Amino acid sequence: MNPDAAIKAFVAAERQAIVRMLSDLVAFPTVNPPGLAYRETADFLSGVLKAWHIEHRVVTVPHGDHPRFSIIASLGAGESGLHFHGHYDVVSAESDEQFRAVQRDGRLYGRGTADMKGGLVAMLFAVRAVQQAGARLSKRLTLTLVPDEETGGRLGMRHLAAAQLLPAPQFGALMAEPSGGAVWNGCRGALTVLIRVTGKATHGAIPQPTPNAFEAMVGIVNDVVALKQRVVARRTSLPTTPAEAANSVMLVGGASGSGVDSNVVPASAWFSIERRFNPEETLAQAKDELNEIVDRHRAKGVNAEVETLQESEACMSPPDAPIGRVLAAVLEEVTGKAARFELCPGVLETRFFCQRGLPGYGFGPGLLEVSHGPEEYVGLQALFDCTVAYALTAARLLA
Repeated sequence: MNPDAAIKAFVAAERQAIVRMLSDLVAFPTVNPPGLAYRETADFLSGVLKAWHIEHRVVTVPHGDHPRFSIIASLGAGESGLHFHGHYDVVSAESDEQFRAVQRDGRLYGRGTADMKGGLVAMLFAVRAVQQAGARLSKRLTLTLVPDEETGGRLGMRHLAAAQLLPAPQFGALMAEPSGGAVWNGCRGALTVLIRVTGKATHGAIPQPTPNAFEAMVGIVNDVVALKQRVVARRTSLPTTPAEAANSVMLVGGASGSGVDSNVVPASAWFSIERRFNPEETLAQAKDELNEIVDRHRAKGVNAEVETLQESEACMSPPDAPIGRVLAAVLEEVTGKAARFELCPGVLETRFFCQRGLPGYGFGPGLLEVSHGPEEYVGLQALFDCTVAYALTAARLLA
């Protein structure tokens, strides 16, 4: 049996095992923040790779009561040719029931089934399929499984990149985000900041002339909201789904706080700003627009500081790179539909490869619109199709 046929036969025979592993993975409540059940999840994933005789290592990053664990694995010999990437952390759930996977009407429901434990399991079984099919690889197929993607990747992917632990795959990387059938060959840039204003706490009965940090912050917020109206009117010319996702994004005050009590002049106040900008914009432009507002208020005597939590440029990879061409051909064969290359409306960790000049693509089972929601699910047929597609892409690209 040739490798392609062997891969398809293996995935068909392992469908129940794929669903079972995903159900087991959903049961780990890997909520981030703060980073729950990370150790147990890493042990589970490491155990799977060990049982399959796939070479790997676990990278530990201390972080108080919730250390972080990333896994780097590889199949084959030589330099890295293709890289698979996935994250195992999830956002908080509406109830504990979401950590008990439920199969219904051709779907598996549960927190993380779409974003992105479903894609992660598909990639694991794709590596196993390539191994079991006896495909002869000219270069290594490498894999990273990381935490903290939901909060910018500082102690996950960003740590691996800074520590120079990431491979440099010749053909690029695939990430299993829930792309709804599209291939995301680009993503927006990101800028997340906290703006903090400080004053002096005094009794509320004699508040003057003590500076009120909250009132000073409101002045900054008003100018930021005015900037937001201009920002969200900007649209990318690149294809993206849904159509309204073409507009730049700016979320003001997703997190905020002030003061200690109603009768005390607040000595501090702060709020967050989340910018997701299109490839037609730059990180420098996004930062300059915010800094101009803060500097203007500083000139009026406001004591304000800007703390950057996350920043990255937008990135794009050509659809006609070798990995793009092979993936497109495989998807048409597996799903019967032509591949759609689009801009991801969010931010992808493929940026850590694109920033080094390596192509990066997001493609995975599940729908972005149900991710993070109370009825999150992954379609089982999409899960199986993705498993086959990953494995065939690896086998053909690295043959």
